[in-house]
Amino acid sequence: MQARGPVCAARRDDEKNRRGDRMRRRTIIAGLSCAVAGWPLAPCAQEQVQVAALWPFVDGGAEGRSLARTFREALRGLGRTTLQIDDRWGGADVERTRALAAEIVQANPQVIFAFLNAQLSAVSALTKTIPIIFVGASDPVASGYVASLQRPGGNITGFTLYEASLAGKWLAALKEAAPTLRHVTLLSNANTEVRRGNFYTEALGVTGTALSLETEVVMVSSADAIDPVIASLGRRGDAGLIVAPGTFSEANGDRIVALTAQHRVPTVFAIRRFAHRGGLMSYGPDPADAVRRAASYVDRILHGEKPAVLPVQAPTTFDFIVNLKTAQALGLTISSALLAQADEIVE
Repeated sequence: MQARGPVCAARRDDEKNRRGDRMRRRTIIAGLSCAVAGWPLAPCAQEQVQVAALWPFVDGGAEGRSLARTFREALRGLGRTTLQIDDRWGGADVERTRALAAEIVQANPQVIFAFLNAQLSAVSALTKTIPIIFVGASDPVASGYVASLQRPGGNITGFTLYEASLAGKWLAALKEAAPTLRHVTLLSNANTEVRRGNFYTEALGVTGTALSLETEVVMVSSADAIDPVIASLGRRGDAGLIVAPGTFSEANGDRIVALTAQHRVPTVFAIRRFAHRGGLMSYGPDPADAVRRAASYVDRILHGEKPAVLPVQAPTTFDFIVNLKTAQALGLTISSALLAQADEIVE
């Protein structure tokens, strides 16, 4: 009986040595797999990406870079000075966005940040476990992203930018700026609208009836399809345009500004920067503010909170911008009452 103690101890030592050998072999094999794949060994040893961000802009674009910088600065302000963020740039390319979403989910970050509907749709289809913070989903409950605004209930929460009632406000502002209008088209895109263009239809129709305006929603699926729509409105001489928000209008806003100037079509944008670039007006939220607020949710999730109990939040302010130079080029005299409502006037 006394001899069994040392024998058992020796066996335990042998077993520890064998386990150590197996662990070393696994480490060597893992290193070889990286080398065979053509990857340097250092990245294989890096920690998991903490935050992956999917943007509807092209890599190097000023707007996207500005928002990405705002996102980082907000996180640094919360003490996240060494946070690893992986930015991905899908632009308006739906297939590229889906491919990038697959890469992001495969990397298994701690949090995914998705800006606008198309980006949220791409990543949410691939994971039900990785926390996702969005900015810009128009109707997250009806789209099935969350169970309710107060208690999302799953792995997704975030910040909306637009609400359906804005369509009536865009229309009313356009009619006041150009009283002779008889017809207004809302331009949208099927790939980036959560409800296939129906999100704004009801409010647009109700306000149109009250203002004695004929309204319609036109869906376009490519940049080339924009030209004939705006040219047709220009030929009418009594028509205006509303450009709905989304990835498509983010990518094609400058083109729309140029075409509406060429065909003399009064236009209101949801995205504020296009009023500065030559659009007649814009009315909408500041996306930089929503990005800052989203950073606070990312921080809270990294501290252990769950998206299921973080409520979806709406914008706190909307800015109305009027471009007087464009109004003059269109032969419009903007009333003092409308200018008094403007948060900013471009002259």
